[in-house]
Amino acid sequence: MYKNLFTILFLVLFTVSGNTQTSKVTIKSDGMKASNYLQMDDFYLTHYLYIDLFLREGLFVDANTVDVSNILKAIKKYVSEGNPLEIEIEKPGDTNYKIKVATLTNDDGKDLLIVFTNWSTEKKTFETDIKIENDSYTRWYFLHDSKMTYRKDMSEESNYSELDKIALVNAYLFDELIENDILIEPTIEEILKKTDLSINDEIMTHLILLKFYIFKRENNKINSQVAYLKEAFANNFQDNLKGLEMAFKATEFQIELMQ
Repeated sequence: MYKNLFTILFLVLFTVSGNTQTSKVTIKSDGMKASNYLQMDDFYLTHYLYIDLFLREGLFVDANTVDVSNILKAIKKYVSEGNPLEIEIEKPGDTNYKIKVATLTNDDGKDLLIVFTNWSTEKKTFETDIKIENDSYTRWYFLHDSKMTYRKDMSEESNYSELDKIALVNAYLFDELIENDILIEPTIEEILKKTDLSINDEIMTHLILLKFYIFKRENNKINSQVAYLKEAFANNFQDNLKGLEMAFKATEFQIELMQ
């Protein structure tokens, strides 16, 4: 159940055309034009892309909120079909980290956001040039109105009737079905009423609840959940909570990105 915690739980505006650069990040496109093309809720953008482009594979774990924010805002504002965005992050003493972001419509008429990188999952290194190959680290997501859904989080990927309550509420939060959003809080309340809930399941449920409050922009409840989880981790020193604590720290970073 916990083998993929980041999936379970888991920006300065640019005003010039052509190239935009900070000391570490260069963002460019042959046809850079502000369009606000991507309409997904920022919750999904910050959740998926922060985890997938910075934390997974240890791609750029030291990135600060300014760098991440700049990149995510540029993706949302400038990427459109036929107008991919190229991002290069300086890595002193190493090959730079390169990202290419594109959108397309597949044969089924579904809109996709695809992120290619120059990270070789086979060699565990950044390649000099972006290579869109089988061993390159690539992620893609479905876009539907305000929803952005990782392909493995699509409702068709799971039989919801077979999921336990924690997996089910997580599926509701990250699937493409807007109508499932109203089921999140009641399902969480049902889980937390259990008297035999393990500390792992209790913390996992509160992490999902924190994510839900971030999604709803309920700041007071966000602050209460953060305080609760900090105390829970402080009071429970267990090796099997380390993964959950990492997911919590990633979520705190997301909160900063959403401010």
